[in-house]
Amino acid sequence: MMHGKLALFGCTTLGLEVARRLAGLGQSFIMVDLDSARVQRARDEGFRVEQADFTDDDALRGLGLGEDIEGIFCLLPEDSENVFLVITARAMDTGLRIVAICREPEAASKLLAAGADKVVDPYAISGARAYDLIARPEVVELLEETVFGHQDLNIAEITIPRGSWVHGVRLSELRKRMTQNVLLLGVVDAEHGSDLIFSTRNIDHNLDVGDTLVIIGARDQVKSVRELVRAREVPR
Repeated sequence: MMHGKLALFGCTTLGLEVARRLAGLGQSFIMVDLDSARVQRARDEGFRVEQADFTDDDALRGLGLGEDIEGIFCLLPEDSENVFLVITARAMDTGLRIVAICREPEAASKLLAAGADKVVDPYAISGARAYDLIARPEVVELLEETVFGHQDLNIAEITIPRGSWVHGVRLSELRKRMTQNVLLLGVVDAEHGSDLIFSTRNIDHNLDVGDTLVIIGARDQVKSVRELVRAREVPR
């Protein structure tokens, strides 16, 4: 999770579901939509919502883009709207984290070209999930009850910051220092793309600033690992 504020554009059904999950994690965020009916529905659920025009640069700056907004979700109903929002937001803040949804498969490449960091195709995900419910019901049930269920388990990404003692050490050394009850899935090497190097491959990866650890664990345990990684001195 991010320490700064997030903005969710689109008080759609998907937008509300994302908002519920962020609220459950204690993440600071604001919802944005121009449609009055969707805005009211989000407000009825208790979310902070701004009725604003995403095509108005001044309105976006007023929301905090280019200042305290660290990331946005582009969840508007039309692909063309999301593409326009991505282009505008990226121009305002080159370091902004942008996640966008695509309604049509061909829109994915446009969103990425516009500047989105990640593009989600809900239909592809739903199709894969429907298949798994039939082909691998036990696996789906396990994930729903643990990682994606109501129990206190979370998938977290922890990026190694500049100045961390973890920079330059081996993954095996970090494991020795980790006393938390978490599952380390693997590492995303910042210098070699976005592929996850699974810990089960037994690769003793050399960790560097910008690399990302992917872990599963209870919220307090994840927080403890995050503090461990951010420390400047080697823990004793």
